[in-house]
Amino acid sequence: MMDAIVGRYRVRLEEDGLLVLKHPSGICFDLTVEETLEFLDFISVYRKALLAIDQDENRDTDPELARIVVKEQVDQNGHS
Repeated sequence: MMDAIVGRYRVRLEEDGLLVLKHPSGICFDLTVEETLEFLDFISVYRKALLAIDQDENRDTDPELARIVVKEQVDQNGHS
């Protein structure tokens, strides 16, 4: 069994080939050998595009939503 940290994920490769990705929030992904190899192929195909996105300084990674203030409704009796 091998363990590593990749970004926020703990990655473990089990003896049977199962790859386990675990996020600190507790979300866990178990990938079979076939799924792991297909995922690796996907990353290989899109590597250049991913690198270009990573190097884009204009990329908005922390979007801000406009603040909307909703006034409390008051009925005829003065209740909200």
